Amino acid sequence: MRALLIIFVAFTSFGLQAKWQTIKTENFNVHYPESLQQWAYSAANELEVVRDKVLAQQGRALNERADVIIYDPENAANGFALPSTDKPMMALQATPPQADSVIANNTSWQQLLILHEYIHLVHLSQPSRNQWRQQLRDWHDITDLLDAVLPRWVSEGYATLLESRLTGRGRLYDNYSESIVRYYAQQGALPTYSALDNGDKSYLSNSMAYLVGVRFLAWLEDNYGAETLDAVWTRVQAVESRSFETAFSGAFGAPASQLYRRFIVEYSYQAMQQELALVPTQSELWQQFAYAARDIAFSPDGSQFLVVEQNRKHQVTLNIYENKENEEAIEQFNKRNEAILKADPKDIVDIAPEVFPKKRLAQLDAYNFGGIYYPQWLDDTRIYFVAKTPTSDDSFINDLFVWQIGTGKPRQLTEGAGIRRFSIVDANTVIAEVSRLGYSQLATIALDSGKQTPITTAKLGDVHDFPVLSNKKTTLAYVHVAPNKRWQLVVNDLIHDATEIVYLPKLHQYLSGLTWSHDDDKLYFISGVGGHLAVMRYDVASNVLETLPASAKPLEQIITHSQQLLVSYATPEGIKVDQIISPAWRTVSVLEQVDEAVQKEQHPHQLPAAKIDQTAQPNSDYSVFEQSYSAVLSGALNNASFDSLGVALKGQDVLRQLAWQLGAEKSINNGALMGAFAQLEYRHENWKTTFDAGYQELEADKQPRSLQVNTSNESSFKQFALSSSYRFGEVLNYLAPELGVIRVQHDEKTWNGGRYGFNGRTMWDTQQYGVALQVSAAQWLGELDGFDYQLNLFAKAWQIPFYASVDSRYSSELPLSVGGGALTSTNISNGLHVISEPMLPHLFATGSRYLGYEFATSWQQGKPKLFYKQHQLDGEVIGQNYGINMRLPLSRVILDKAADFAPAGLTDLQFSAGIGRVEGHNMTNENRVWFSVWYEL
Repeated sequence: MRALLIIFVAFTSFGLQAKWQTIKTENFNVHYPESLQQWAYSAANELEVVRDKVLAQQGRALNERADVIIYDPENAANGFALPSTDKPMMALQATPPQADSVIANNTSWQQLLILHEYIHLVHLSQPSRNQWRQQLRDWHDITDLLDAVLPRWVSEGYATLLESRLTGRGRLYDNYSESIVRYYAQQGALPTYSALDNGDKSYLSNSMAYLVGVRFLAWLEDNYGAETLDAVWTRVQAVESRSFETAFSGAFGAPASQLYRRFIVEYSYQAMQQELALVPTQSELWQQFAYAARDIAFSPDGSQFLVVEQNRKHQVTLNIYENKENEEAIEQFNKRNEAILKADPKDIVDIAPEVFPKKRLAQLDAYNFGGIYYPQWLDDTRIYFVAKTPTSDDSFINDLFVWQIGTGKPRQLTEGAGIRRFSIVDANTVIAEVSRLGYSQLATIALDSGKQTPITTAKLGDVHDFPVLSNKKTTLAYVHVAPNKRWQLVVNDLIHDATEIVYLPKLHQYLSGLTWSHDDDKLYFISGVGGHLAVMRYDVASNVLETLPASAKPLEQIITHSQQLLVSYATPEGIKVDQIISPAWRTVSVLEQVDEAVQKEQHPHQLPAAKIDQTAQPNSDYSVFEQSYSAVLSGALNNASFDSLGVALKGQDVLRQLAWQLGAEKSINNGALMGAFAQLEYRHENWKTTFDAGYQELEADKQPRSLQVNTSNESSFKQFALSSSYRFGEVLNYLAPELGVIRVQHDEKTWNGGRYGFNGRTMWDTQQYGVALQVSAAQWLGELDGFDYQLNLFAKAWQIPFYASVDSRYSSELPLSVGGGALTSTNISNGLHVISEPMLPHLFATGSRYLGYEFATSWQQGKPKLFYKQHQLDGEVIGQNYGINMRLPLSRVILDKAADFAPAGLTDLQFSAGIGRVEGHNMTNENRVWFSVWYEL
């Protein structure tokens, strides 16, 4: 088999050079693109350090080598792991987190990320001690994953617990994280046990699996012992089958839900005591947003302010509000109350809200999934902001845009810049943090040329953030962190080229939200001590550091305007903004200059200090022949034709550059079908080459007779096809020309031919509205003379989706066949002659010219569709069907980004189901039901 794979790749690779490299350490295969080589060298060293410490702490390690993917797909900090007893994998995204993130409190981004994801693998990839069950897991990837999965709060909470215990940093000891959880406890808003996994739709509730989960697990260790919690993981994989809940109850003597209630009571009591001990700061509510809100900024003339908002459906908008009391809203409220009292004088009307929402003047929707980040006013009518732009290698990178208020689509100003937060020097110049390939530095960017002039040195492990330029353009302030250090405030005098570090108190941890006062005299920021956050300010001229009393609120942003001092903060209902009244500033004395970060705990197996070790490692070109294999099952239930079952052996490499499957399918209730198939697919950069072979023996008369098949009763079919395509464009908009050859045998007759064509897509999406057009066109040559064209149109308005498709095919010699559901043996990528329709039996009708239309809608994308479809063959309508159907790329929906690197049995899984009615002149009108799951390369 290996020799066959080598021959195939040699025949189809077109001599392209390898883009990815691999470092093999003692226990890991580290795969990375050449552009991330230095990050990969350091990660390879850190991986082995982390493994040794976790083994010493837990007595557990992975039984197999783990694949580690290093990449930077979205210019953002993230990572994930996919547990498996024989094919564990984790992915590390190189871009470091920013200062205001809950993961900013780390020894280094690389060490924290590796530790967190490796804990996932060790925690969840332990083999079952039940031998027959483990053998099934070894052969079947879906079973392996299902056996590994624990509740989200358990898996994420435990990885977060050890990320903190083994470094003395992390989210358990982070002031920002603690401030959020404490404040929610004070509001009685901590999630119930049932909502701990995925939240209850309140603001930030989806993060509580991490933030509350880790604190609950730490409470369990502190009160019952770490060995008791560890016993749960041992019990889960016992010979006796146990769920997590059963394993937990047996180890602790009580259900997790019961102990969680006790934890919530204790934690909330302590939080209330801490709130009572704080000195209150006088403030009043200034604005309340419906959900998430960030990056608030006033226009230069002060008449407006902008804010980026996100609703519960994750739709992002840049909104412009009027900076004055909303008289219209007040008038409407009063009129409504007057009308109520007029109708019922004894009624008691609503009291006025604490503040009426400001009047919205303009709105910009995020475009093509790019988001909107860090907007700033250029002048009173133009706004600069950052959004993600797609690239040709299926990734996204941050670029700068400008929006003229009141106009439509923004204009892109940079290309591939990697910008995050920035300050505007003038219309053509910004100072920005540039983050690319794991490096972070400050640079001056000329927008007309794209030239970047470094201000700070790009050093792996160092991170810069919040570059804020004073109004007079004379002083630049920013925050900076290096491995094992704490975030520091830096002030750069641009006139005299002098840089000063502003040292903060020794116990300080958390630094974000930098902003200048309106008169440039003082620099405001958010600092954290003892689980609370506070507003601080630094007078650059006098070198005086001051603070307001610590706040019980999880502060998000400081906004200064004229004489106003505003702060935004998170609440369960969404973001609120308070105006601080008569702030009571207190001078802070810094007795010693501290660079090192304070570690909250010294664990016996604590990791050594983070080290960015870029010593070159032996590496080699990435090999597609190191494959994972899995037995896979497919099946269909279909009352129009037959129920079927398929079994196959599927394989692929971890990057899915070379994927294949060999299998067979058989009807299980009427003996109508026997089929077999082989598929190979090779991808390299923008090339894709496929080989497909299919074989079927079909006895059509054994299908349900209520739908009259008008072809011969028995049919034999064989097909062999080879094709190659190259994609131009990026992940959202592309065009891919294609060439191929094919051989088809139907009963005793054989056709040989070729094809040329293309497929492509263009799209436009603004969340509420959108349009996408996908076209596939091919011309068939030789004995297969004909064509096939497919057009799929998608549109949405007010988020309601609409679908339309046209399928047009012609074959002068080879008969076109209509009918039958999705089977791998007939669902060949180059198939001209089979038009799949699960509501009709296989070989329902044949002809030379086919035309099909379909129209559908739903209440939301990704939900079941209400559809109508018509089939025409040789100019005659042979049938129409309507009903409800749904088709999903199941692997992608369940695994998200992990589907790109998952083991063979977890990728390419498709799902289709529906119920409807079929009607036509030559058939009995009947109701139809189908359900199918299959693999499609």
